Amino acid sequence: MDTYSPSLLDKLLGAGSGARDGTALRLSVEQVKDSVARDIEMFLNAHQSHDTEELRGMPNAARSLLTFGLIDISSMSLASDNDRRRITDAIREGLMMHDRRLSNVEVGVRQASGSATNLSFTIRAQLLLRPNSEHVVFDAVLQPGSQRYDVSKADKRQLPPLA
Repeated sequence: MDTYSPSLLDKLLGAGSGARDGTALRLSVEQVKDSVARDIEMFLNAHQSHDTEELRGMPNAARSLLTFGLIDISSMSLASDNDRRRITDAIREGLMMHDRRLSNVEVGVRQASGSATNLSFTIRAQLLLRPNSEHVVFDAVLQPGSQRYDVSKADKRQLPPLA
């Protein structure tokens, strides 16, 4: 079984085998995917303190924690195709900028099961596991009342193509 080095946050949280016995921390592929899902959820539930356009002349600041999180979507209509596209673009661009473990990120809106007021996304990407990579899929569901995202790993075999 291949094992991988944990992220800095995982090291600080003491995740992975060896966390308690003093040996080097190592994560399985599934533990890495769980870590990525947790980090995507934290990213989606954070709000940018500055828009990247405001920091156009400062490229290092534009890639910093000042732009970590999503744009404010509280004034957007979940029924609007244009607003949905703005949200999916913001998710894709933010993940590509702030999570270097992911490449070829695709974000698509899908019909939410159970409630017409939920906005659901499928996030597909290549998870870079040195020296390997693996295709991963996550479900992200926005709860409109709380504006909170819930993220979980998805079963790749049961998902329709991205819209």
